[in-house]
Order: sequence, then C-alpha cells, then structure tokens
Amino acid sequence: MVNITVKYAFIGWYYKTVTNESLIIIPGIYKSASPNDEKSHAFVMVIRDGYECLYYRYNISEFNPKGTDSSKFMIRIGQNKFSENEVVLSLPAIRLIPSTDIEYDAYTDLLIKDWSRIIGKGSESKSKIPSLKLSITRPPFIPYSVRGYIFFNDTTPYPFSFTHPNVMGIFAYVPFLECNHGIISMSHRSSGMIEFINMENNGIIEDRIDLENGSGYIEKDWGVNFPESWIWSQSNTFINEKEEKRSSILISIADIPLVSSDNPLLKVPYLKDFLHFPGRIIVFYHAKSNITYNFSTYNLFSKVIDLVIDMDENNSSMQYVQYVKLHVIDISNGLNLEIHIKRKAGNGIPLRSPSKRFGKMALMIEESLDAELNVKLWRSEHFEEAMRYARRSVSDNDIRKYEMFAQNLQQSRGFGPNFKFPEGGIGGGSGGEPTASMDTNAGGFQEGGDDDLYS
Repeated sequence: MVNITVKYAFIGWYYKTVTNESLIIIPGIYKSASPNDEKSHAFVMVIRDGYECLYYRYNISEFNPKGTDSSKFMIRIGQNKFSENEVVLSLPAIRLIPSTDIEYDAYTDLLIKDWSRIIGKGSESKSKIPSLKLSITRPPFIPYSVRGYIFFNDTTPYPFSFTHPNVMGIFAYVPFLECNHGIISMSHRSSGMIEFINMENNGIIEDRIDLENGSGYIEKDWGVNFPESWIWSQSNTFINEKEEKRSSILISIADIPLVSSDNPLLKVPYLKDFLHFPGRIIVFYHAKSNITYNFSTYNLFSKVIDLVIDMDENNSSMQYVQYVKLHVIDISNGLNLEIHIKRKAGNGIPLRSPSKRFGKMALMIEESLDAELNVKLWRSEHFEEAMRYARRSVSDNDIRKYEMFAQNLQQSRGFGPNFKFPEGGIGGGSGGEPTASMDTNAGGFQEGGDDDLYS
C-alpha cells in the first residue's frame, strides 16, 4: 500500500486543455475510511462537453506515485502516465463505471434543492420545481476506450515563497484542513492527440481531438473531504488576447471547516459558528506582463466589494441561467478585479467527488464547460475611494448578509456594501449538496478603467 493512501482520503490532479473544445482529465485515488472497503480505488476521469464523464476505475495496487508532494511528480495508474509535463492515456472501456439511474436521480434531487435555495424560499421556489427539472439534461453515455498523449510546454508554476508555499498561502501550513489546493501550472501550451474508440460500434475511432497549440491549466486537490459549499471557476482562453501564452484565472470560494464534520464540538451552541470560515482563492495570471495578481483571503489587503449569485429563467428557451458577479480590491495599491460569469444551469456534466458524508466517490458536482466569463482589471483613480470601499466592507449589515451563504459561510471582513448572496448559497446547506463548477472555454478580458495598468 502506498503512503499516499494513509495520509489522505483522496488526491486528484486536474488537467485542462482547450483548443476548439475543452478536454479535462482527472487522475486520482480515493481511500475509504474502512481498511478493507471495496470503495477504495484509483481512477481516471475524462470529461468533454455533451457526453457523460468517462470514469475508469483501477485497483489501489495499480496506483504508483512518485513525488506527489511537489510540483515535480510522476503518477502511473495502470498503463496511464501523468506528470507536470505530459499525459499518456491507454484507457480500455472495460474499466468504465457509468453512473446508475439511482445515482443520477439522487444527483438531480440535490441540484433542485440547491437551485430552490438560490431562487428563494416558499411557494415561489416550489412552483418552479417542474421547470427546474426540465432544465436538467442527462448527457449520453458511450463506452469509449481512450488513448493518446498530451505534452505541455512553457508551464507557469504558481510563484511561491516561505509564507506562500502554494496557492493556499499561509493556510498551507495548517495540518488539519479537510481539503487542500495547489496549482501546478496557471498557463501553458499543449500539443498532442486523443482518440475516442466506440466499443459499441465495432471499435472504430469515432473522434480524434487534435490538441496542437492548445491552452492548458493544471491543479491538484488533496485531503479527506470536499467542501460542503463552494464556488469554483477557471478560464484560460480570453478571446481578445493575442499572446501565444494565455492569461489564466482561478476563482474558488469555499466554506472551510476547522474541525471534522463529525466533531462533537460542532454540537455546542454558538461555538460551531467559530469552527469554520469562508475562504477564497482568487488568482489572475496576466500573460502579457507575466504578473500573477492575488486577491485571496490570506492577502490581508484584499477585500471583496461585491459578490452576487443568482438564477433567472430564460422565457424563450425555458432554460435557467446562473450568474455570478464578483468585485475584489487590493487596498494596498488600489487594484480592482471584476468578474462576471454566466452559465446554463442543468446543461453541465455530473461528476463524482469524494464525500465523507456518503463514504464514497458520489455524484455531486455539475461541471459546466461552456460558461462565459468576463474579467476586468484596473486601478482606482482615487486611492481614497478604494480605502472608503474597504472601510465600508466590514459593516454589521454585510456580515449578516454573508451568513446566508449555505448557512455555512460565516462572518467575513472582506465583503463589501453591495454584497448579495442567495439564501442557502450555492451547493451548500446541510452538506453533500452539488456544487456548480464552471470551466470557461471562452471569456473576455479587459485592461484599463480609471487608471490603465498597461498604457
């Protein structure tokens, strides 16, 4: 048994490559709390828009890691190889574990519960349940064998220091966090080819994806449990960018528990409110200047001015659209980052993720590969204005609003006067709710504003 399974319940690496379409590959390992539980296994997920996630299962003994605690690593799962420089795939369809109807029905129920909280309580949300269900599209399952390779060139590791050993900053030294996050490469170029072989159609090569001149991103997650509530989005293909290397952005806002979800301290009145906190990772790599901007929680000068999550029904298409608006500022230099995200709710791809609540890899995440994301980075003309925003960001009224996030996200000193969260938040509640994960294969990026940084 490899040491990696003793220290953590799961480790996963997230490879994203974008050309004309997005291709995501997630190798990893999951270990159940029970010593001999058959739920423990290694896996490789292959995700592309319009199809069910291909989930290939392997025995624990087929997982062979090397250097997993560093940015230089080599993972072998069966005949497949993964590192910071390449991916080699040989995935036979016989390894596939498709989602069952029972799994999918439970996943749908969680989505509806989550969306109902975003829309609102009472009869209004209940009356919309039928139309919400109609918005959910189950992607088709096709038993593909997948083979091919991807090479990564000119990778961009996250800049590190003693106080920032990875993208989690000083929190990287906290040993008891349930979930940890790292960035292997914010941006790079790719080359290669992946083939999809339909084993139900005489084994013909049904699709071949050319990944030459693709844009890539690699991250890593590890720990014992995924957050119960979080927002996650990443984009590395901004349509108005002409540089060969592309800018890249990561947004992750989560409820971070300081103790395990089964800790008896959580039953103590008032104490439980202090045993978790809302954390955020907001990192923007600007390729033209080769600068990484960080608006994360551990940057004490970073404040959230505005955060809105909402859903509307498109009357013409009868499709629900989810919106996220985020505005953050660094009060030390007046830098502003404004982000607008839009996605079609229910059109995403269901993914399995580690769940302590269910004791397995459970179908809980809706991954949208076609979200639209717009980013604007600028410097405030009047620094006093930035400071005024920051001072207002700690009002008692804002704190009360912030507590609405999934009934989990608690007081944050980084949220400003225009903060608005739907009651219940997104993907939150009592735990185990699905979370909307938004990958964008096209986005808009603007430089400028009151004081253009690059003129």
